[in-house]
Amino acid sequence: MGGYGSGRRTDRPSTDECIRINFAEMKRWGMLQRHCMNRRERVWTVDGEVVALLTIVADTDCMEPHPCLKITGTAFGRRIDCLVWLEAVDLPLGGERWYALCPKTGRRCAVLILPPGALHFASVKGWRIPYGSQRECRVHRAYRAIDKANVRRKALSKYARNPTKDRLWSRIAAKHQVVESELDRLA
Repeated sequence: MGGYGSGRRTDRPSTDECIRINFAEMKRWGMLQRHCMNRRERVWTVDGEVVALLTIVADTDCMEPHPCLKITGTAFGRRIDCLVWLEAVDLPLGGERWYALCPKTGRRCAVLILPPGALHFASVKGWRIPYGSQRECRVHRAYRAIDKANVRRKALSKYARNPTKDRLWSRIAAKHQVVESELDRLA
């Protein structure tokens, strides 16, 4: 009971298999600026094959009466024409943070997803789709943590303090021990 691979099986996709629009990335691209209209074309690929070609237009009080995000193009072989309303929240130290209002729940979200076969974007909670890490076994979670720590370690400045570097190396070593113990247990 409760062994490796046991539990409920499902063919529902996880967030890793969906097309994602992240508002943090949009902010980095300079798309979310007050009283501006910005347009960007994005291509999503899976295993070298184009899955989606979408045009994202962020209109923040420029042409439309309310801020919105217009998403058009094709995804998973279907035509997509979606409109998502945006909301700006003032930050305590100045500036603002943009959120999408989920068409399904009406709540704020910072990531919009499009599952395979769907025609419009909504939040993760709106689609009720699990995250990819929720379905992973301990070995795959450990590998994901190792990759994350390696990316962080490589991004460190050469002036980073030794305790920070040691903490990352110890995290990587601990996850390698988890991988080895789980593989020994399975063998």
